[in-house]
Amino acid sequence: MDYETNYEQIAHNNNTQQLSPSFTRANQTNLEDNEDENFDLGWIFAVVRRRLLIMAGIGLTLSVVAGGLIVKSARQIVPVYQGSFKLLVEPITAEGRLARLFLMAQNVDASADIQRIKIEDNSLIDYETLIRVLKSPTILEPIVNKLNNEYPNINYNLLRSGIDITRISVQKGSQEQGTKILVINYKNKNTKQIQVILESLEKAYLEYSLEERLTNLRQGINFIKEKLPNLRQRVDILEGQVQKLRQNYNVFDPTKAEKLLFEQSLSIQKQQVTVQGQLAESRSLYNHLQQQLENGDIIAVLSVENKAYDFLIREIQKLESQLAAESTLFLDDSEPIQMLREKQKNLNALGYREAKSILEKISGKIEEQEAKERTLAESITKLNEQLRELPIVARQYGDLERELEVATNTLKEFLSKLEALEVDAARQEVPWQVIQATQLLKDTNGNLIPTEYTQTKRQLAVIVIVSVLLGVGAGFLIEVLITVFHTPEEVKTATKLPVLGMIPLAKELKKPLKGKRKKVPVLTAKNGNGNHLVEHYAMELIYSNTRLLEAFRSFYTNIRLLSYDKSLQSLVITSSTSKDGKSTVAVNLAQIAAAIGQKVLLVDADLRNPQIHSRLSLPNLQGFSDALTTDLSLNDAIQRSPINDNLFVLTAGQVPPDPIKLLSSKKKQYLMEQFQAFFDLVIYDTPPLDNLADANLMAAHADGTIVVVAIEKTDRSILMKALEGFKISGGSALGTVTNFIKR
Repeated sequence: MDYETNYEQIAHNNNTQQLSPSFTRANQTNLEDNEDENFDLGWIFAVVRRRLLIMAGIGLTLSVVAGGLIVKSARQIVPVYQGSFKLLVEPITAEGRLARLFLMAQNVDASADIQRIKIEDNSLIDYETLIRVLKSPTILEPIVNKLNNEYPNINYNLLRSGIDITRISVQKGSQEQGTKILVINYKNKNTKQIQVILESLEKAYLEYSLEERLTNLRQGINFIKEKLPNLRQRVDILEGQVQKLRQNYNVFDPTKAEKLLFEQSLSIQKQQVTVQGQLAESRSLYNHLQQQLENGDIIAVLSVENKAYDFLIREIQKLESQLAAESTLFLDDSEPIQMLREKQKNLNALGYREAKSILEKISGKIEEQEAKERTLAESITKLNEQLRELPIVARQYGDLERELEVATNTLKEFLSKLEALEVDAARQEVPWQVIQATQLLKDTNGNLIPTEYTQTKRQLAVIVIVSVLLGVGAGFLIEVLITVFHTPEEVKTATKLPVLGMIPLAKELKKPLKGKRKKVPVLTAKNGNGNHLVEHYAMELIYSNTRLLEAFRSFYTNIRLLSYDKSLQSLVITSSTSKDGKSTVAVNLAQIAAAIGQKVLLVDADLRNPQIHSRLSLPNLQGFSDALTTDLSLNDAIQRSPINDNLFVLTAGQVPPDPIKLLSSKKKQYLMEQFQAFFDLVIYDTPPLDNLADANLMAAHADGTIVVVAIEKTDRSILMKALEGFKISGGSALGTVTNFIKR
């Protein structure tokens, strides 16, 4: 083949069109909307599938360890037993009902309150208070002192913590009604101690019901009766003072009136401050405009109302400009100058009259604001006079109201307590009755039943559930910490770019290329006497894995379908980091495109670590870098594939010291335009995007860029950062191709 033939003869006859800038996102929008709903659930199942062993291991380990500790602690627990007795603290005969009716007859309000009580509607005792009294030191400390000889370790707090006093209640319809029976329970590990303490409590509670209780009631009645006359007199005096104060000042509630007047005063003061500010501003404006008018600056005064006098201002300025221009051409006493000065004089006179009119408007506005300010000042003075009188009245009224409220509440409380105490005192001195003697809790066979035991089975079940959840959480935590892509779906969701190809993981891609070899003449040097051709081996990729071949074919087809009505002439193949397989993808994509009949040029634009020549077993004596730095002819640099006549390769050439300088040159742009004119498809293999600008510079003059993402290898954060920088540079990302897919 004659390599001196001009590459214009290679150019195809098909007319190519510029690619639409909107096609890069058009095909993926609907797919993203349809898949967003299923992504979260699919991602969860994928994580569980990948981390199942870790989740199961952590869950099983935690279950075994925690379960063992629970079983061990359950075996060390000493059983606690319980004993109890029951007390009847109110009579169940007609006596109790008569006492209740007596209370209702004495106080109608008390009867209404009793009807609203659900639990204590038939009782005359405050059971909550009674239970606290029965557990108080007054009753329990004498018992502790008696038991210290036999049980020296017992004290009040220990005894009180073991006692539980409850009131038996029954359900009547929708209400729960309390009975007159108290149940006294005591828990301890020593059954003999339970028996002794409960018998002591029986005796102490019965003595309390016979002696202390009635004595306290009578003392309370006498105390209340002594205080009632003074309380009634105090309430009457305060009510008279409040009534007299309202009549003297003709106000029902001085506190509220003072608040309303104060708010009104604040509002008027705010208005006054606003008006004063406006007045000061208007005066300042008036003085400033008057000074400008005296200085002859009519335009500055008219600019206050620019919209109204815009035409007049423009005419004055236009006339001044015209006069200045004419003054350079004519003498001051010339007819054109005299006419312009006459016209200027008329316009200035008109402007002066309008300026005076503006000042008069501002003066009128100042007078209005001064009048409004005086009115507000008078209103504030009147309100202040009223406010000076109200605090004294409000203070007196508030003091009287508080004293009256305290006195009234105290009187009501004393009357209520007196009625309750009198009803209790009217009852006969009937002692409490033990209706169930002290006994320990036993089952039907007479065996003691422990009251505290561990629910080992339930705890073990909870431990298993919690361990499983922790294992699942640990698996998801590991998934989050390992920030690589696992599936093409994750790549698509993260980048918002369509996945154009999914290349499976194949051993053939890692091993040296095997295929048909063919000797072809390759230009290696050129001197003044002519070209010297040597024979060199080149290779065509031949894969035994049909899935691999079909994956690259599908990849190429998806690229063609990105815009079916327009053609892609140049593509940049890059990745976020090195070793993602971008060079392999570029070589295979070029092979597939050439196999279907397109004239393809594969350019190794990775001027830092070129790989294309080694993968295709081609020499790299001169290439892309040489074409950028010298006048090397493309015929001398571009090599034809020995297997496929439609595939041409431009290797990287010598590695330059500053690749960015070469890729930023105008010659690079010129060469890329020449490539697109001569070939159907140009594929550029560029360095990674991470911290390098090479791919961005190449993508700026290509139809689109494809990013290679290595599954289980490419870091998510690095890729997203690289794509963000790529967007800022103005590149067009067509989509991604996922590499090394295991399944």
